[in-house]
This record gives sequence, C-alpha cells and structure tokens, in this order.
Amino acid sequence: METLEYWLEPDLVIALRHEVDRNAEKIARLQRLLEELRSLREAVEVREVGKAPALDVYAVDSSYGSPPLELVGGVFTVVAYGYVGVAGGVQDRFLTGALYFSDSKEADVSRFAALLERRLAARLLEAKARGEKKMDLLLIDGELSLHPLPFNLAVRGGKYEEVNKAMERLLRGAAAARVSIAAVAKRVRSRYLSVLAGRCLPVNDKVAATAMLGPGEYFVLGKLRDVLPRWAPIHYAECEGGPEKEAILRCSRGESAKLSQRGERLCRRIAEFGKNFQEVLSSTAYPHLRLLGDVVVAYYLPPGHRTAVRVEVLDAGDLGVDNIISFLASTTSTVTGYPQILDAVDQYVRVSPDLVEAVLTALLSKTPESLTHLMWPTNMQKRLSGRF
Repeated sequence: METLEYWLEPDLVIALRHEVDRNAEKIARLQRLLEELRSLREAVEVREVGKAPALDVYAVDSSYGSPPLELVGGVFTVVAYGYVGVAGGVQDRFLTGALYFSDSKEADVSRFAALLERRLAARLLEAKARGEKKMDLLLIDGELSLHPLPFNLAVRGGKYEEVNKAMERLLRGAAAARVSIAAVAKRVRSRYLSVLAGRCLPVNDKVAATAMLGPGEYFVLGKLRDVLPRWAPIHYAECEGGPEKEAILRCSRGESAKLSQRGERLCRRIAEFGKNFQEVLSSTAYPHLRLLGDVVVAYYLPPGHRTAVRVEVLDAGDLGVDNIISFLASTTSTVTGYPQILDAVDQYVRVSPDLVEAVLTALLSKTPESLTHLMWPTNMQKRLSGRF
C-alpha cells in the first residue's frame, strides 16, 4: 500500500491494508489444499496430449459494449457477433451486429448476445450440412448450454424459452452436419470436480484441475448425463447447504429432517433435479436436447502453460475426444492459453465504447426531439462528463 502515489483518505488506506492481509492469508491457505487436490489424479485417467490432427475449424463469439449505458429509457448497448474459420488453409470471416435497448439488466444483455451467437452457430452448421462450408470442429467461447439448460427446460412462454429453441437448432445442426462442438470455458465457476473428492471443493474447477495436471496432460471427467446427477447432491447439500448438509441429504431421501426454510428449499432442489434433468434429455418438443447428455467434460493443461482449461465436447463428428483435446492444446495461444482461433474471433467481434456512443448518437439523430430525454444517462455525472 506504501507504493500508492496519490492521495487516499487514511481510514480507507487502513481498511484496504487490513483487507489485503486478510485475503493474502486466504490465498496462502490454498497451499495446504494443493496436496489433496493433487491426490485426485488417482481418481481419473490422466493422459498425455497426443499429436494433433489437421482439422477445418470455425469459432463463433459475441461481444457487447460493457458495461451497457444506463439511459432513462433503459439499458443500451451494441452487440456484435460473428465467426472466424480456417478451412483448407483459407480464412473465412463474418461479422454482424444488433442494438440492445430495453428496460432490463445487464444479465439480459449477456443472454441476448449469447442467443445471437448460438443462432449464428446453427446457421453455420446448416450451411455445412448443405455442402456450403467445410468444417470438422466448431468452437464456442464459454459453456455449450445457456441458462437454465442443461439443468432444466425453460418454461414455455417464459423469458427463457428462446434458449430451448436456440439450443435445439444448434444441436440439430451439429447432428445433421456431423460436426463436433467444443465449448472452451474461460471464466470457470463450476465445481464439478467435487464429484471426485466426494465433497464440496472450496475452489473452482480451474484451480483444482491446475493442481491435478502437468503441462501437456488432460483427463476426462465424464458425460453430463453421469456427472450432473452425482454433482447435484454435493452442490445443493454441502456447497450451498453448509452446516445443514446431512439433514438436507436425509430430506432428499424422503427421511424426516429438521430444516430451515433455506434447507427445505435446497432439499427440494435435489429432489427436483433428477426429474428436471431427465425432462431435458427426453423432451419431445425439443428432441435434440438429449444430446446434452452426451457432452463430455474434460480438462487439459496446454504445454508451456500453468493453468488448466475446462472444455465441453459434443463429438457429433466422431473425431474422438482425444483428438479434439490434442487439437485445442496444439493450437494454444502463447499469450492467453486458449486456442488461437478463439483469440482471433474475440478480437474480431470486440465492441469499443466509442462505437456504442457513435451508434447512440446516430439513434439520437433519428429520435423525435420530444423523446430525446429518454436517451440521456440516468447518472447526471455521466451526462456532464462530455461523453455525449
């Protein structure tokens, strides 16, 4: 804290110094956890990354000006989405966009962008099925599914129903085109590796897998149809239930247990999980969602890097999960640790604040004068900052 070269209130400096020390102790405690995490190697088959096959690959991504502008009339931003592909040694690119202006919150913007991305991915796969594109593998930045999938179907007529439709089209396209999909998660919050420990791990999968793997190694955890039913009781009873863990588990088995309101809710979550997940895998309205059960969860540590990567693989093209992971690891960026084509599409679709403000100015020019106040920021400090 002594390196700060600008004025801060002394009370703030004291509070921040205390928080730095407290969090440093928290990080140091992870050292004691590493030995337990390393021992989890014995519960899986750790393999060496093999020689990568030559594949025609595409990557899709979306981006939006973040944080969105909070205007009087609602949240406003620009969404860009597109793809970058390399097929037969030739690069193929496409970029388009949309405006988001709605009285909602940023989480809704993120879902809107992800839906546009999944629809574009589906169109790519349909083009491959028609013989218009050459493609073996499609990469997605993030998880394959969108909330609330794969855990349960979105309610018919609800705000999330478009998720069912977009994912059904994407999976139908993959099956028709016989193209494998790999979803590479950069921000990992899941604790699926808790199923190996039989308890709730205090760290996320990225930390745990990094402790388990050496450079150039990988392992497969399993298919979602097998992993999630084992994960759910651990997650709801222990990760979320804490001290009520045993009582929640007894309740979920139909036994008598004294629980708080929170505990009762978590008991119901466990009891309902199996039914909801099975409905996803057996839906007649969205028959291709059953393929989500075949999605393989795997972890690899690229050669020359220090942090593991979690990937979800739907091998609709029968490439082999081993070959797909070998391809991903072999094309890893030396800077980010992720496949280079994901970095390329990330840069391609990036939205700058200047673009958002330019588009807002263009929209203002077409807005009736009596309504222009709806397009001003709700925060007066931003209004006076000279940005508009």
